Formats: sequence, C-alpha cells, structure tokens
Amino acid sequence: MTLRSWLLPNMILLGLLAGCSSYSMTMTRHQAFSQVEVQSKTQALNEQILSLGARLTARASQDYQVGPEDLLEVMVYGEQDLGRAVRVNGQGQINMPLVGTVKVAGMTPREVEAKFVDMYGERFLKDPQVSVFVKEYRHSRVALTGAMKTPGFYELIGPRSLMEMLAMAGGLDDRAGDKVHIIRPKAPPRDTKGLQLAAASQSFEVNTETIVIDMRQVLKDRTGKLNVTIQQGDVINVPFAGNAFVFGAVNKAGNVPVKKDLTVTQAVAMAGGLNTMLADPGGTTILRMGEEGQAISLSANLGRIIKKQEPDIPLKENDVVFVPESVVRRFLMDVRTLVGGGMSVGYSMVP
Repeated sequence: MTLRSWLLPNMILLGLLAGCSSYSMTMTRHQAFSQVEVQSKTQALNEQILSLGARLTARASQDYQVGPEDLLEVMVYGEQDLGRAVRVNGQGQINMPLVGTVKVAGMTPREVEAKFVDMYGERFLKDPQVSVFVKEYRHSRVALTGAMKTPGFYELIGPRSLMEMLAMAGGLDDRAGDKVHIIRPKAPPRDTKGLQLAAASQSFEVNTETIVIDMRQVLKDRTGKLNVTIQQGDVINVPFAGNAFVFGAVNKAGNVPVKKDLTVTQAVAMAGGLNTMLADPGGTTILRMGEEGQAISLSANLGRIIKKQEPDIPLKENDVVFVPESVVRRFLMDVRTLVGGGMSVGYSMVP
C-alpha cells in the first residue's frame, strides 16, 4: 500500500467524523443529563420517604393507644414500691398496687398517666406525679413486597405509618412504579374521604380491601391523611413499573421502567444512550399499540428534541423505541475497521 493510497481514505474518514463530533458531544451531554434526571427522581422520593418516616415516628408514638400484650413501665415519683413494669392482659387491663385492676386499653400513655394521678390522688397520695411509657409494644408482622430495596416481613412495633414502613424496607427500588397498594382484611365501613383522588379503596380479593395510593400525592399532602396508619395483617405492595423497550443503535438495548412523565429521550438515556458513532437519531420511531389493538407509529427526531425544536414525547407501557443506524456512519465505521485491519497486518507505506 502506498502512502497516498492510505492517506486518501483516512483523510476523508477523519473529515466526515470531525463533522459529527460536535453533534455527538451534544447528544452525549443530553443523555447524561437525562440519565441523572431519571435517577434523581427515585433518589429524591426515597430521601423524602426516609426523612418523613423518621419525623413521624416520634409524633405517632405520642398518639399510640395501649393494647393487649403491651408492656408498660409505670413510675410514681417518690414511691418506689408503687412503680413497676406490667403487661396489659387480654382484656386490656393492668393490676397496680393500691388501686387494683385498671382498664387501659385504647388510651394513650398520657391518658393512662392522668388516670393514675386521679386514682392515687383521690385516696392514697397527695399531688402524685406519675409517668407511663410503653416499654414493649405488642408485636405483629407486616409483609412488604414488590419494588423496594429489601422486601420481606417486618415487625409492626408500635404505631407505624406507610412512609415509616417503606423506610424500614430501605425505600423504593429504581424500578418501582408510582403507586402503592395496601391490602388488608375487610373491616366495617369507614370514612375514606381523606383518600379521595390520590388513594382509592378497592376490592381486588375476597374478604380484603386494597387502598391504592399515589406516592407523589403523599409527598405533596401536608395534612398527612394519605400517609395512612398501617395495621396488623396489612400487606404493602409496590408494583414494578410497566416497561417500554428500546432497541437499535443504543448502548444497552432492552426494557426500561415507565414511570410518570418518562419521555423518549429519557428512555434512550436509560438504555445507555445513543451509540453516537452509528445512530441516526433523526429517524427514531416509537411503535405503540392503540386502545383498539391497532399499531401506531410515531416519529421522533431526537436531535430536534434536544435543541427544543420539537416537544419530547411521553412514553406509555409497552411502547417500542427504535433508533436506526445511519447508513453513512455504518459505512464509515466499516471503512475505518478495514483500514485499521490493514494497518494491523503490517502493510508497508512506500513513498
């Protein structure tokens, strides 16, 4: 091979590739930004779950209602003989010196304190000071399943809200959808007014009711009504998000979870981004199944979308995104491979 015959195709190749370099850099920056944006949504949601769960633990314990099997620590200031740890029996009662059997089930620790102040002060002590706290809460198990960091069975010790239980499971998995299902045994009719819009009470199984909650609405709700209290026997399920599929000239073809507001550029970023040496982003196609089963084809020019010359397209479950290869770029890649192969086998350059 002569120097001239080697230089000519390589100079053409370098010139053509140089023309694509600035565009490829723009695509790469946008893909990186989209990937970070998608990941940050789940991360931000988990941070709020963990922080809100921690704040609610202390507040909820103040409103906790004593029940059977709880172990109470009762202390009477200056009267050591009266203080003791006592477990609530099946009838919701405890037995204390001087006052005998006292029903405490359904009362908060502060209400139990007030009751003992009245009972001891009425007949036995002058200005008694009584403190009551729950030393051991009655135990029950709650199942957490689906798209969370560590699903499994967790002990429901004391009052726990939905956010607290999700925090105990480490937060949501990156593949989690936007909804949470709380499945519990059917109870008598109750007020579900506070769960309208963001949560709906439904029946998916015989003898159970399922409360469906939109997690994004929970985080916006300042009243706390949507952060429902978890009960014994509840099953908390976080369904995995439905999938879209990304194929063609991307770095990691496959499925991506479809969450709220997921767009075609974000889906491509989640698929590892474009193969900028081969992709023809202007020819991207979205294949979708219509409500009546008909095939729908949508065109997307990723380059124009990135430049904000076209709107980004929201995806639906089961959409198929196909990014074609550029014929010109494939040809240039093949030429470079052939030229590189020729050089690797030791072709001489004769002046």
